[in-house]
Amino acid sequence: MQSLKRAAGLAHWAQQQARAASTRATAAAAAAAATGPPPSVLRPIGSKRKVALSAGEAGVLSWPPPQAVQAVDPLPATIQAWMVDFETNNPLSILDVQRSVFAAPIRTDLVHRAVTYERNLKRQGTHNSRSRSEVRGSTRKVQPQKGTGHARHGTRRAPQFVGGAKAHGPVPRSHETELQRKVWLAALRSVLSAKYAQDQLVIVDNLEVESHSTGAMSRMLRENGWSPLPSTQKPASIMMLPLLGPEKPPGLWNLELAIRNIGGISMMNACDAEVYEILRHDYLIMDRNALDLLQGILRPL
Repeated sequence: MQSLKRAAGLAHWAQQQARAASTRATAAAAAAAATGPPPSVLRPIGSKRKVALSAGEAGVLSWPPPQAVQAVDPLPATIQAWMVDFETNNPLSILDVQRSVFAAPIRTDLVHRAVTYERNLKRQGTHNSRSRSEVRGSTRKVQPQKGTGHARHGTRRAPQFVGGAKAHGPVPRSHETELQRKVWLAALRSVLSAKYAQDQLVIVDNLEVESHSTGAMSRMLRENGWSPLPSTQKPASIMMLPLLGPEKPPGLWNLELAIRNIGGISMMNACDAEVYEILRHDYLIMDRNALDLLQGILRPL
């Protein structure tokens, strides 16, 4: 009786396995008919390496299939900025400036590194203190080693005595540090973007003036809204950034003479622009040539 029950159970299990195999075969056939034959060799997505086909196949294997959807930057490549007249601050035209230069992400950490790098380059490093071999005094032993009840001393040149040497004092050295060029360029883009975002970037056609009068220059800067009124008792804070060639034009000579006696106004060649000097002034006034130079240098690859 038990053997008959065992045989019936085996027969029922074999029927279930046969039905499952038939179902899997039917599903595989339907999938193959819908998607086509699978590739003979799978490759990483994006690879362009040609793969030999298996025997019996012809043509070139194209896998993965081409993607129809591509990511597109929704923001335009340029932004708009006014170009004004330097003497009257009247709008002249609208310029298209690079978004990657004047609307870049403001990285305060990179700006801090660039400012530290530039200020370290300007440190003289001429500080010095005298060591034991440089101060005046005898090298004989001050008192006997034992028996006096006082501390043990060997020379009057020791740091604990008046007129003695300086212990671990400063010595002449260089304070220069290193900074990657791409980090410095990113910091300069951040500073220019901050000036543009705060409406403190002024683009003019040229910075040449006819007169070298300091009074006329101060009056013009106040009328244009770039310098505070005398009643506020606040100094001006303006950075002039023209592009200077081998020979300085007479108009730029007049500008340099006019701003020489005005506190808080600086002038620097656009080729020598510094992150710290631009950052410490409120307004940045540059001409069209300096704008083209900075866009050519700071445009990311």
